[in-house]
Amino acid sequence: MTFIAAVSMGDCAILAADRATFYVGAGVSIASAHLERKIAGNRHGYITAAGFVELIRPVKERFVAEASACPTEVMRIIADEQERFRRRNYLKAAVESRVKSCSWTMTLPDGEGSILAAVYDYASDGLLALARGGSLFSFPPDVADLEKRHIQSMAYGFRFGRAREGSSLRDIGHNLSLILSMVGYLKDRGRSLTSQIDFAVHAAGWRREVDSGRFLEKGLSWR
Repeated sequence: MTFIAAVSMGDCAILAADRATFYVGAGVSIASAHLERKIAGNRHGYITAAGFVELIRPVKERFVAEASACPTEVMRIIADEQERFRRRNYLKAAVESRVKSCSWTMTLPDGEGSILAAVYDYASDGLLALARGGSLFSFPPDVADLEKRHIQSMAYGFRFGRAREGSSLRDIGHNLSLILSMVGYLKDRGRSLTSQIDFAVHAAGWRREVDSGRFLEKGLSWR
């Protein structure tokens, strides 16, 4: 698992993911030394994921290669790769729990000038879209419920601008800074997050990918 944040600003969506990876030993997730960028993009949007690499990697690769442009296409890829994963691991008792534990969060244009931020829901085998002003988080396995609630309380500090004016660069930058503050809080608590956080900002008419180091050094610009 990894730390993932998604913020819906209406005409803009933000994805953030740290680079930590884990392996499973005796049924317990253990942080590994390998670091990996987890946000992938095509010309239409972005996707990031948490879970078993054997399942999430082909989904991300196909999202990029097939230039998926709408939720239906992404759902088809997820369903296809879940079934392939089941066939490859049909003798393993934990196969379905591993499928269930994987998650995908994505941004795509909705065709009406807004940017859709959505997460895959295993229970309904569908996508749950975040309304404007909504945020969603995935956490590493060692994050306690109390810490998750604290992050949720910090999320009240996100800025969304005025609906008719659209997202401002200042509001977007503020939200990226707040996500970094959340990461700092969890790291101070000894949780398994990396200092490097990758961001994808997907706005109507422009997109930016930036890592936390570059953002802290140069900020965020329209160009």
